Amino acid sequence: MTDLSHARRVMVDNQIRTFDVTDKTVLEAFDSVPRELFVAPRDRAVAYADRTLVVGEGNARRPLLPPLVLARLIQSLEPAPGLKALDVMGGMGYSSAIMAAAGLNVTFLEQDAGLTDQARAAFAEAQVNVEVLAADAALAANSAPKLASGSYHIILINGASEREPEAFFPLLAEGGRLGVLMRNGTSARATVFVRAGNHVSPRRAFDAVAGVLPGFAAEPGFVF
Repeated sequence: MTDLSHARRVMVDNQIRTFDVTDKTVLEAFDSVPRELFVAPRDRAVAYADRTLVVGEGNARRPLLPPLVLARLIQSLEPAPGLKALDVMGGMGYSSAIMAAAGLNVTFLEQDAGLTDQARAAFAEAQVNVEVLAADAALAANSAPKLASGSYHIILINGASEREPEAFFPLLAEGGRLGVLMRNGTSARATVFVRAGNHVSPRRAFDAVAGVLPGFAAEPGFVF
């Protein structure tokens, strides 16, 4: 495989840093994880280009969050070594690998079996330690899985939702943060939901664009 370390450094310096990402641990993680292992083979040569890449086929087709959006969203979740993180609908696992490189204990949760298998292979090749779980087709903003591993300090939902992902709020530990791009019409805003006691409140982070994830679209007649 072609060495793309220089392209990775250019991505960090010219894309991520310019989007107000200043957290040293986050920057170092993006500078160390080989994104080319977590994209479709056809896109490996352009893994660090400033463009939207897609993984999966058919109903599992998934536009990836651009690295600058992903980096700023992860930064907004205030990651720290040792925290437990749940990565929801993570495609081939790039975001999980980033958080693992930042020292978090990460669980990867993906709905599509094909993407889950590819993520396992990518984690092995990148030599990152991530727990992999398969979710069933019922995974949605209002239907989170029951997980034996308990609550999480950080939950990252990899894409946009037209509904508050309320089913995931009970999975948050006290003070835990859930990050997602809340979409209203054609616009979307990165939002961090923070748990305090029995309450979860939203905090707006930044504007961004992302596709709506399967199971996270508005129901007919639903107005956000």
